[in-house]
Amino acid sequence: MTETSQFVFRYADIRESGGLNVKLAPPPAAFADAFDSPETLKKLRLELDFSVGGESILLEGKVYAELELVCSRCADPLARAFEDSFDEVYPDSLEYIDTREVIRETVALLAPMKVLCSEACKGRCLVCGANRNSKVCGCRPDMGSQFGALKDLKLIKPDKPGRKDSK
Repeated sequence: MTETSQFVFRYADIRESGGLNVKLAPPPAAFADAFDSPETLKKLRLELDFSVGGESILLEGKVYAELELVCSRCADPLARAFEDSFDEVYPDSLEYIDTREVIRETVALLAPMKVLCSEACKGRCLVCGANRNSKVCGCRPDMGSQFGALKDLKLIKPDKPGRKDSK
């Protein structure tokens, strides 16, 4: 098997040299499939440090990325830089070490579940949809009680247990 990807390394070469340090700046398109939208990943930089020990090779990696995201409150686009690290142990029985999947997984986990453009983000108006960070719309949303639908509910009160009827 012969691999020619910049993310695939020959095990014997790493062992013979006593380790390997690699810095890469691959095009974002190489890992764009880690996100729902291919435009999410804007920049990517990797540091891979292979060290030899006993019957295995340890890979310690760092991922630096810039992501184009959308604020969860106001839906405005924003770019943020993220970084994360990973490590992986590869047994002596391999001919090649393919780092693509561990890099893809790390890149995919960089984006937070909820992104805010700022902690003070006011979001969108529930009535007209205006961005309340940049415009005061004057709309007055109906702020009725969330339990308003229950106001006309008729409940039947059961007899209390242990209570004796007085006749």
